[in-house]
Amino acid sequence: MVTATPEEMAAWPEPNFVDPVTRAPIVIGLTASTMILVVIFTAMRFYGKGVLRTALGLDDWMMLVAGILSLPVSALAIASLKYGLGLHIWDQKAEWGIPYGKMAFSSDILFPLSVGVTKISLCLTYLRLFPSRTDRYFCYTLSIFVTLYTVVCMFLMLFQCTPISGYWDVAVKQHCINLRATLVSIAALNSVSDFLVYLWPAKPLWSLQLPLKQRLGLICIFSVGTLVCVAGALRMYYLEVYFSSYDPLWEASIIYALMAVEMNLGVICGCLSGVKPVLAVIFPRFFGSSYGKTSRPTYPTYGRNTGHPQSFAFQPLSDISGRSSKKNQHTGASSKIDHNVSVINMDGEEFVRDESMGSPTGQRNIAWASASGGDGNGDAESLPRNAIAVNQVITVRGEPVILDGARTPNSGKGGDASSEEWIMEELEGQRKNSKDSK
Repeated sequence: MVTATPEEMAAWPEPNFVDPVTRAPIVIGLTASTMILVVIFTAMRFYGKGVLRTALGLDDWMMLVAGILSLPVSALAIASLKYGLGLHIWDQKAEWGIPYGKMAFSSDILFPLSVGVTKISLCLTYLRLFPSRTDRYFCYTLSIFVTLYTVVCMFLMLFQCTPISGYWDVAVKQHCINLRATLVSIAALNSVSDFLVYLWPAKPLWSLQLPLKQRLGLICIFSVGTLVCVAGALRMYYLEVYFSSYDPLWEASIIYALMAVEMNLGVICGCLSGVKPVLAVIFPRFFGSSYGKTSRPTYPTYGRNTGHPQSFAFQPLSDISGRSSKKNQHTGASSKIDHNVSVINMDGEEFVRDESMGSPTGQRNIAWASASGGDGNGDAESLPRNAIAVNQVITVRGEPVILDGARTPNSGKGGDASSEEWIMEELEGQRKNSKDSK
């Protein structure tokens, strides 16, 4: 910070302690709104994943810690408005210096801790969503970097002045580090880690073979992270403005607002992928089943990926084929392609019946049959000439059939699949298709 020259001081207006010009609305608007959203989205994440789906992990608990740490930073920013934050230097009172300095000191320590825990939580989430070797190396390396960075930041902020009270009490004989170089460097490293963490999912998300609605939803979720990156870059710029001005608390108000946006949006971004089960309960029309008619089912596919959402392994039975061949030899006729498979209901459950064998297979699945004509029973007399009769049994391996609006077996007590499961299921399917195609 610089000191105002005598000429600049002479140009200052008279102090106004009644209705001074203030930037308080900017601080309150950005800080309070994002703080409320942090509480809402953190609660939704834990209700959706902890109550509806019973699928809480370490990343969820760390995000909760980050959200809790963000609350006092936001509250301190709003409380500092009472002690001169957002006011011009000529409208401030001398007795405000010590309480404002103590609040700023506390924020300097809690802010890097909150954003650091948020980024580590996101790295743990990425480890579940993108478990490739490259992703693992990235997440482990960045987690170690963020941990060391956070520890160093807290140490520097705690002992930036010796004694510590010298930070807020100018009457104490003190020795302080170069705050301008320290804070700008810290902000620059923080912005680099922001871009790495929040933009890392862009490549795997772009390659997902999802319906357009789900793809756009995932992109919107992770695009919130770009706002975090922008806020971090702007904060670094306004730090330079702050240290170049003789009106520190007027300029510091923008920094506090950007700190709140960067920190709180980071927590919100981390919670977005887990709130879909709650939204499906509240707004079922808009956030209903993600396994609609156009979505990819959860059972495995076989062979190369043809772009069709359903693919079963057909297992022909030799005795059925043999009987069909003998029948054709005796009749001297050929038949159409006919799959003798039907669906019956026994005790309220769905079973697949092989009509050629006369007994249910005991599989709780829905199968379908297709025919090109005739009576569907393999009667050679009802078939066109020069056609071949093929009786084939379709065995479904017990994977659940996903109907529109139905839940998967692992969907928990209620609600719908979360956005994380869209990614995990799609990537799992891609890995299987990749292995089968080799």
